[in-house]
Amino acid sequence: MLQNFRTGRLLPGLVAVLLCLLAWPAVAWAADEPLAYVQRDNGRIYTVINTVRVENRSARPIRNINLEVPLASNQSVHWQEVLGEEFSPQPQSISQAADGSRTAHYQIEELPPGQTVELVQRVAVQNYCVSYDVSEQDSALALEGLEAYLAPSDEINSDLPEIISFAKSATAASANPYLQARLLFATVNGYLNYDNTERDSRSAQAAYERASGNCVDYANLYAATLRAVGIPARVCGGFLYDPTVQLDNAFLSPSGHINADRLRHNWVEFYIKGVGWLVADPTFSYTAGEGSGQSGGQMTDWSRFANIVNEHRLIYTCEYLPQAGNNSVSYNYQGAAPLISYSSELALYSVISPFTDLAGHWAAEAVLGLYYNTPPLVNGLSDSYFGVGENLTRAQFAALLNRTLDRVAPLPEGALAQRLYTDISTGHWAYDDVYKAAARGLLSGYTDGTVRPDAYITRAEAAVMLDRVIGGGDAEAQLPYADMQEGYAWARGAVGNLYRLGIMHGIAPETFAPDKLITRGEGAAIIYRWLQSDAYYEKYFD
Repeated sequence: MLQNFRTGRLLPGLVAVLLCLLAWPAVAWAADEPLAYVQRDNGRIYTVINTVRVENRSARPIRNINLEVPLASNQSVHWQEVLGEEFSPQPQSISQAADGSRTAHYQIEELPPGQTVELVQRVAVQNYCVSYDVSEQDSALALEGLEAYLAPSDEINSDLPEIISFAKSATAASANPYLQARLLFATVNGYLNYDNTERDSRSAQAAYERASGNCVDYANLYAATLRAVGIPARVCGGFLYDPTVQLDNAFLSPSGHINADRLRHNWVEFYIKGVGWLVADPTFSYTAGEGSGQSGGQMTDWSRFANIVNEHRLIYTCEYLPQAGNNSVSYNYQGAAPLISYSSELALYSVISPFTDLAGHWAAEAVLGLYYNTPPLVNGLSDSYFGVGENLTRAQFAALLNRTLDRVAPLPEGALAQRLYTDISTGHWAYDDVYKAAARGLLSGYTDGTVRPDAYITRAEAAVMLDRVIGGGDAEAQLPYADMQEGYAWARGAVGNLYRLGIMHGIAPETFAPDKLITRGEGAAIIYRWLQSDAYYEKYFD
């Protein structure tokens, strides 16, 4: 007989993982709204991938599992535009609360023993570095409609006498709201000491009383002091990402993306009448004389006030409103208890495909990784069709290698190969690419003087061209492929090298299929694997 329905919620130990899931309310800036006071540059595309895993580790089926999953925002803000959103699988429904936060509702009718279901939300964004010109005044920007960002809450205790006194004392030197925000930024930064130990409460009151805390405490106390002096403020949640540092293996997830659970961060936006919302991240400081052999006191990091630079990108996913109570996955079920876990990853491009023929294709991630490169390394045959299964020509593969190498090892001026091939004219789309590839030693012609740019390339030929870039091929290397034993001495070393590096594999355990034509998807995959390999980084970046 089935047990009665039971309910659960991800427990407080996971709240820190989940507190960045709520959405902006209706007052968020629209993507196309002109903001004269904001200067944006260095736009980069990322995808936030949030995954809820539902596991049955019991010996019996679990039935009628209903889950409510808070969603990352699909709304744009002035330093980040949302490019698209995908779900896998699609929720049964999505509800939206009055504050703009959204919740996905899932139902799993039965989860057999030993089975796992993953519920995935992907949000692709164009993220910017920003700075502000506070000399620009817009009389249309007033404080109406921002009452929620002046009122106290359970976490932002702006009505406590000690916090009001603390804020007013810090701002006594100025009546200008922008200067007051600067004074409070420095005061909160200097007052708190960073401490990431587990705590029951991370409210502004608790932070003030302990004089220490992590980014949540810093953000809550800064927001509370701003509200205490009449400056609207809100706490933002998301990820703090440094693309110059957080690319090593310590930050990689098993799928090869950035482990965003290690990047979770909270910061603040404050609103200045006539100017608008400005970003401020009060957590960080540095020691005077750091790196110079001298020692000094703690200094406020002003690069994080009204500013976002490339070394500390703020990738937004939500407005942090813990008082809404929607900071965990809630669920009910019938039978044994499921194991619910939550994780986030950050892809350094969009994994939301513009090409209809990539849906569910094994090479989709590789194609999109090259497509969303800046500049793109591949393009579709049309806006909505990549041609992932169509055959690749010699000229197309040469062009792909050239685009990749032009970024890291450009040819010297005037280094193009002598133009001798008889079957390619200056009107051919790949004329320059063919001779550029020849100059690099990647492509050679045939004895009859042709180069055959429009001939389809085989797997063995592609392996040889890429191996000429990488180097290190060994014709005596042991290979598991029976069809590479005879007649392919010219390609054996290349295939062995790419096999050893994990860049190219056979179509079966003992079959390489050297004469099989390579598809556009396969070509993208081997280039993508090369770009992710140690061979690429060691050659061009070490």
